[in-house]
Amino acid sequence: MLIALIHLRLKELSRKHNIEKAKKLIKQAKDKGAKLVVLPSMFPSGNIFEIYDNDKKLRSYVKNLAEKIPGNNTDILINLAMDGEVHIIVGPILEQAGPKIFLTSLILSPQGEIIGKYRKAVLSEKDIKLGISAGKEPVNVVLDKKYGIIAEDDIFSPEISRLLALGGSDIIIGTMKALGKRQQVIKHIAIARTIENEIPYLIVGESIEDEEGEIIGYSPTFVTSPDNLISKEAEEDDSILLVESSVLMSGNKQLQLTYLEPVINGLCKGIKKIKGESKRKSSQDINVEEE
Repeated sequence: MLIALIHLRLKELSRKHNIEKAKKLIKQAKDKGAKLVVLPSMFPSGNIFEIYDNDKKLRSYVKNLAEKIPGNNTDILINLAMDGEVHIIVGPILEQAGPKIFLTSLILSPQGEIIGKYRKAVLSEKDIKLGISAGKEPVNVVLDKKYGIIAEDDIFSPEISRLLALGGSDIIIGTMKALGKRQQVIKHIAIARTIENEIPYLIVGESIEDEEGEIIGYSPTFVTSPDNLISKEAEEDDSILLVESSVLMSGNKQLQLTYLEPVINGLCKGIKKIKGESKRKSSQDINVEEE
């Protein structure tokens, strides 16, 4: 399957402008034979969480954009998939689910169906400050191959990638929010995850521009593979990075993952034990203070 990673230069909060650009690029990708298109974080508005320190402004941003799925944002994305006649992976977008707000990635079919949904599991400090809730488990979606889905800060957690690998992921697809600094670190982290799990990573970043057209945040769009490490990278804004899924597959995975299950189970028991000891210590400290 030919996959198109679309690196967009998103104008801050200019949804209509950003959607029109995406439509053109999706059509170009389809004309080149792409069957799956990956769009950036918080499309069509762009993720500005790590760009601004004004929490009041960001809370207003979250409140205004969060909505139920399906909703207006979902309808826009579904129309893009149907008009482009392609599968689309997009997100995360802000999902309102009862009193909670999640950062949720969607997998859409060319027929306009939501065939998969993943709620970001690893939250940043800024996400937590803004009242975002964490998802509970990784998600794989089966198209021509089994794709593991990650979002933004998930890539910093080796555990998420390892669980996806244990679940049989052939390729991992993720997005990265725009960052104000240390953008190139993302590539090094993705290379580490690739080496650890012997799985290619397809990461879609984004550029964010302000009202004056100045870039205020950026993250790279690139592909890693166990053989070539960084095998491809988008070199300009509003561009399409094409990759054939079959080419990324190196045949047999050299890393045997089955032995890791007892290790992970042991670590989970260890964490529970540490938590229990910490609670007992806290309780003893309180009793000492009361005496």
